[in-house]
Amino acid sequence: MYKILIVDDNPSTLLAVTTYLSLHDYLVYSSTTGSNALTKIPKIQPNLIACASHLPDMSGFDFCKTIKDDSEYRDILVLMIIDPTYSEEEEKALYSNSDDYISRGFTGKMLLSKLRSLFRINDLNASLKSRYAELEEANKYLELQIQMAMKVQRSIIKDVDMSYKNIKVKTKYLPALAIGGDFFNVRVIDKNRLGIIIGDVSGHGISASLLTIMLSQIFVSFCHDIDMPSTLLRKMNEAFYSVFEDSDSDMYACVFYAIIDINKGLVTYSNSGENYPVLISERGKKSAELEVDGIPVGMLKDVTYVDKSFEYKEGDVIFFHTDGLGDFYYKDDNSFFMEKLRYSLTETVRTHDKIEDIMELTLNTFYNEKDSHKYKNDDVSVIAVKF
Repeated sequence: MYKILIVDDNPSTLLAVTTYLSLHDYLVYSSTTGSNALTKIPKIQPNLIACASHLPDMSGFDFCKTIKDDSEYRDILVLMIIDPTYSEEEEKALYSNSDDYISRGFTGKMLLSKLRSLFRINDLNASLKSRYAELEEANKYLELQIQMAMKVQRSIIKDVDMSYKNIKVKTKYLPALAIGGDFFNVRVIDKNRLGIIIGDVSGHGISASLLTIMLSQIFVSFCHDIDMPSTLLRKMNEAFYSVFEDSDSDMYACVFYAIIDINKGLVTYSNSGENYPVLISERGKKSAELEVDGIPVGMLKDVTYVDKSFEYKEGDVIFFHTDGLGDFYYKDDNSFFMEKLRYSLTETVRTHDKIEDIMELTLNTFYNEKDSHKYKNDDVSVIAVKF
């Protein structure tokens, strides 16, 4: 039975939520203040905390950050109850690293749907770890393993369409028919910095899928504590290499990581063999590749990566992509593909202002979904960022 802690000083909300969830086989506890809730967590050890954005003694968002910044409690799911009359609360919920949010005024069915979705993803991750150990030992239930891996991978790689301060970010994940090796993440590091990572693990199938999950979790675990992209890539390389150190595996991963510092107007980035993102500046008048090289993650034990940076201006666009975007038409001539991509993006940015249009027109040029069987051997992942 899942244990849920409700933190809200609204008596009617507490009573209604507690009664409703108890009828659906949840063990429910309640608290009216953040400080009181913090004292209850070690005793209750809840699976999920539903917290109001406004509490008598502290902000609900600060309460959430306290939970997520604590190594002992960060795995507890947090569902923020936000006030829809304040437009900035969705952004605050994102910044506080909550797992999801729901607007006050929700119905019991809406709340139940949110909880089931959060617990489903949480259980899939725990179940996959348990199943993987069993399947490796007995080499059984291969189809189940594939389905589990696919579900977890799809739950982690989610498309993003967000605005954070003066930055707009949109992603598109077009998976292959088989389990693929692409991954990406867009993460609010702190109130002034945004982290964007994109990568591609060699090969396909279960092993590639599990490694994307591992790299994604390393990124989520360390991005808040690491200031330079090169340091995070080194951390990934150490973890990746240690997995295959005593084997003959030739698995590796190409990863590009960029940190956008909004306060400084600076993009700092590092690379481990991934495709160069394209920068379009001066409203489509100039284009350049963010060139920085590095050895793919997992190839060598001790690797040092390089950081580069540039100052961005309003209207600039960065387009990240994995190699699946150009594989069908330009697999044997990447330089020609990059030339065509730069030209296409330049023309698009010059004539279109919306990031949605930039994304759609670029995919229409290089990825024909009506003929998607062409791409069954590789994923396509793209990220567009507009300042």
